[in-house]
Amino acid sequence: MAMFMFIGTSMAQNEAFGLTSVSPDSKTPVATVDYVQLIFNKDVVVTLPEGGIEVKNTDTQEVVKLDRINEFVAKNIVILYFEQKAVVGKDGKEEMADQYLNTPGTYTYTIPAGCIKSVDNEEFAEQTFTFSILEAFEMVDYTPTNTDKFESFTVTFNKEVEKVTIPSSGIMVVDYYWTPVAEVKKEYTISEDKKSVTFELETPITTPGNYYIDLYNGVCTSTDGMKSNYMSLAFNVIDTAPSYSFNIEDGERVKEINNLEITFKNINKVELVEGADPVVVYMPGGGEATGTATLADNMITVTFDEQFTEEGEYTFNIPANMFTMDGTPNTRSVINVTLYTFEIAPLEITAITPENGSTVGQIEKIVLTFNQPVRPSYDENWQMISYEIKMLCGEEEYILTYSPDYSTNVSNQLEYLVNARWTGYEYESTPATTEGTYTLDLSQIVVDYAAEEGIDEYGYPAITWHGTNYQCAGTYTLTVGKDTSIGTVEVESASKAIYDLTGRKIEQITNAGIYIVNGKKIVVK
Repeated sequence: MAMFMFIGTSMAQNEAFGLTSVSPDSKTPVATVDYVQLIFNKDVVVTLPEGGIEVKNTDTQEVVKLDRINEFVAKNIVILYFEQKAVVGKDGKEEMADQYLNTPGTYTYTIPAGCIKSVDNEEFAEQTFTFSILEAFEMVDYTPTNTDKFESFTVTFNKEVEKVTIPSSGIMVVDYYWTPVAEVKKEYTISEDKKSVTFELETPITTPGNYYIDLYNGVCTSTDGMKSNYMSLAFNVIDTAPSYSFNIEDGERVKEINNLEITFKNINKVELVEGADPVVVYMPGGGEATGTATLADNMITVTFDEQFTEEGEYTFNIPANMFTMDGTPNTRSVINVTLYTFEIAPLEITAITPENGSTVGQIEKIVLTFNQPVRPSYDENWQMISYEIKMLCGEEEYILTYSPDYSTNVSNQLEYLVNARWTGYEYESTPATTEGTYTLDLSQIVVDYAAEEGIDEYGYPAITWHGTNYQCAGTYTLTVGKDTSIGTVEVESASKAIYDLTGRKIEQITNAGIYIVNGKKIVVK
């Protein structure tokens, strides 16, 4: 079927109709081509030929077609897109996606006569265009990723580098908080094989931590004219200073206190000092315990005869000159640790609304109630594991999105909205209304529980979740049935309303169930 479209800006009608530019052009090789753009000196009307316009790679003989037009540009600009192809989406289902070209080679295509006309009916004559795609100019490696002194870095490419263009604003090294800490020198060195570029820092960095450098588009240019893409580089400056640490931290709250362990970093030889004072622990009830230190594999273990079971604060006193590190004696250390107990009650789902196995007129949201406060768990990348879950009705999939309760820090309920959409300030459900049986696998929901409320080190309210990554179990089903409306229930005034048991305001009772009308509960069978 032919496609029609008006595009362009008005031009003088007495000017000869012609093409002012085309992209990609025949002179400038590119790495990828997402679309073809033609700009004319007059507004135009486009009629694509049946089946689109063939674009052929003259090296491989592969053909792809231009078969779609961008209708939202100026009226004198024609943007042609390549045909779509089927790909497998995130949910495993097949979907259509735009094609683009990145296979190296020379490409040719012909715009047929009459395909493009000016608005005053002048015809664009048949014309053939060519363009070239080269292998992308890409970074293949950079060094160093780990170093004890960060003073330079080298970027290696898959092609020879012709030149380097450092932006006038310079290139900055930033830390974890994105604070600039050093600048890259304007000078650089291209390797003998021309595939690597070495940059130096104005000031070497020796402070341990993670550092980052952004090299923006076009910093490096290959010998065949390709520009480098944006590159984000990460560097780790390693701590090489001698140090030691304890297996418990000052101010830490723990559920049990066992042995005290002292471990060493960047130290060759550790020795216990004969006749040194022992480690002493001052306990909550006023008593104290003395530890016995032993050394093995460059780690000191201090054991105590007493069991530490009383809740409260324990103070560990590690005396000075108790051990030496490469001949240097230690200084005195004091560690305060709070021992506490917290009973973790088993987690249970006590209710699901609407009720499991019930029949409803539509499904707007699912609310799970637990026997204690919960929150969705997070993975190692701090991404919420159960932010979206799936509900099935036959082959149809419905996405349920977690809707947090911002009115409280902890809640024993989780609410999921059906096919949620963003309204600009909150998410709103798109209810499922198709008749049938809906199934929800509860194992998709992973939560933290056993919440202990307290105060953090900065004096702000904080919650410790003692039970983590609990995977719910079971199958939940609902049936969306036919409308069993009993009509409108009268209310005393406009300020009163009808509510279902989830607290949702409704205009009309449409299904059997329990409702609140004028503050009174009514049962509809």
